[in-house]
Order: sequence, then structure tokens, then C-alpha cells
Amino acid sequence: MPNKKVSSTISQDFLVVKLLMATFVIGVFFNLYLFAVHPPWMEQIHSFFESDRPEHRKSKWQTKDEVFRFFLAISIANACMSALLWSLGYKVCKFMVKRPLKKAGFGSAALARAGSWVFLIPFSGPAAIFGLFMCLGAVTSARAQEHPWVLLNLLSPIATIAVLIFLFPRTKDVEKAFDIISPPEEDQ
Repeated sequence: MPNKKVSSTISQDFLVVKLLMATFVIGVFFNLYLFAVHPPWMEQIHSFFESDRPEHRKSKWQTKDEVFRFFLAISIANACMSALLWSLGYKVCKFMVKRPLKKAGFGSAALARAGSWVFLIPFSGPAAIFGLFMCLGAVTSARAQEHPWVLLNLLSPIATIAVLIFLFPRTKDVEKAFDIISPPEEDQ
């Protein structure tokens, strides 16, 4: 019998995750909007951030070669971080969810997905946030127009959104999976 306190906590956690997914979706569409439309108010933001830079620092970052190398290095760092975090997330899910379920005699894929879903968020979230902010910096500085491949950094939040949506479990599956993985302690 599921504990009411646990059910309430799981429902609250689902709400937080839904808000996180909505933030990722809004962030991806906002980046794409700024890239495609390039609204006039972006020029004001760009000039605001550029106005307080000393002239000797501006000239260093104005060369196309330096800008290209900077965006390439940040993009490679984002790709490596995403690959590392996703593989760590897979290993943690395999170790902390699939093994205990198999030992308990439950080989259900739905239960494994429900238990793993909770562990995917802390592993895929940081890479998604880094990709969103990297693209936002490139788009608002008008450098993404020169280097549109920078938008490939949005693949990390898009993958996070897709995995979290396609693997979104039912509350009762999560409760059952966690009852098996870490059984609740009985009150005495």
C-alpha cells in the first residue's frame, strides 16, 4: 500500500520536473527566436554590454579567428560534458535501479524507466543548462549569425527534453519502483 506522504512528495517532485522541462522548452524556443528574428531591442542589449569595455580589450575579441576558436572550444566542452554526464547517468541508473529490480525478481521495463527517470534529471540538467546559456550568449552577442553551427549546442537541452518526455513515468510506477529499490521503513 503506497504511503500518502510518499505519494505527495512524488507529486511535488513531478511538478518541479515539469517546470524544469518547461524552462528548457522555453529556453530553446527563445534562443531560436532570437537567432531567426534578431529583434531590434537586442542591439540595445548588445551595445549596453559592449559600451563599458576598454578599447584595448575590444580589439582582441574582434578578430574572427579568436571568436571562432572561442566558440569551438566552448562547444567542444559542452559536447564532452554532455557525453560524460549522460554516460554517468546511464551507469548510475543501471547500478541503482536495474540491478535491485532484477534481484527482487522484477524485470519490467516500465519499472526500470520509472526508477531511472528520477536519476536522469541531475545528470542531464547541467549539460542542458550549459548548452542553453552558451547559445544565449552567442545569439545575444550577434556572433551566432556569423557562426550558426553554435546552435548545435541546443542539442543537449533538446535531448534532455525528449528523454524526459518520452520516459515520463506514471506516479504508481515510480512508487512501486522505489518501494522495491529502497523499501520504506516500518514505523514501530
